[in-house]
Amino acid sequence: MLSNDDFIAWTNENAVAEVGHDGATGGKEDHKPVDETDPKTKEKRSVCPSYTGLTCEEHRKCRADASSGADGLPKIGQADGVPNSWIILPDGTVEKFDQAKSMSPKDAIEELTKYQKNVQGKPVGSKKYEVYRKAFADGDKAVEDAKWKVALAAYLKVDADAKKLSTALEEKVKAKLATANEKVAAKFTELKDGDGDAATKLKTIKALRADVGTKFTSGFLASVADMDAWIKDAAAAAAPAKAPAK
Repeated sequence: MLSNDDFIAWTNENAVAEVGHDGATGGKEDHKPVDETDPKTKEKRSVCPSYTGLTCEEHRKCRADASSGADGLPKIGQADGVPNSWIILPDGTVEKFDQAKSMSPKDAIEELTKYQKNVQGKPVGSKKYEVYRKAFADGDKAVEDAKWKVALAAYLKVDADAKKLSTALEEKVKAKLATANEKVAAKFTELKDGDGDAATKLKTIKALRADVGTKFTSGFLASVADMDAWIKDAAAAAAPAKAPAK
């Protein structure tokens, strides 16, 4: 089951699979770690002889964490039979997974897909989520560096899929934009209240307005309207007075 290519490919994209095991079953002695040599690095490493890709320390810790509800995670029960499979939904609900279906890759995928269809919000696959995660990281870095145009372009990569986003991702986009807006608003205040002649201020704030003029599903950053109003008044004040009519 765990070495089935179809199940591995589907799970990598759509779910998080964990294997927890600690102790022997059926009265038999439990397996023990074995040493092997990494074919690439030639370094010796301890591996689990039963679960490919895991160490025995990892699957033992996974079992202990599942039983104790460590770090605030849902607490998973224990039932008779092997495999003893459970499913954890995004809201933390824990349900026993049909043991017969957990033995077949095809049946397991079909059953897990049914669960996903009943989950509130829109599921996001692993590959797409990595795109979003990178976009958020790039945007956050650009905000810290005051590269507003770059930051908003990064966040727009997520917002462009607004109709496909889960509620959690929608809220995350809003939070990122709110943080960016606070910093942009602070920069705007700094420029308009700072030293310098009126012409220089107008030019600089126009440039800032151009950098943050990206429109999102929720609209423009709130500070854009404030800048537009200021620019309009500043431009009017800078305009030459009309000669009186004769």
